[in-house]
Amino acid sequence: MRVNLSQQFEAESLKRMIDATTDVRELQSLARELTDLYIRQRAATAWVVSEQ
Repeated sequence: MRVNLSQQFEAESLKRMIDATTDVRELQSLARELTDLYIRQRAATAWVVSEQ
């Protein structure tokens, strides 16, 4: 699967935010948020596949 230019910029922005963060609690919060998004994306993908 190819990532479009907008998604590449968004990913780079998130990576830079992670790299710039020195606060462990902020990193933990970001990791939890990204984990939730990842799980919801997987669920949405599974739903789309099951509907076909």
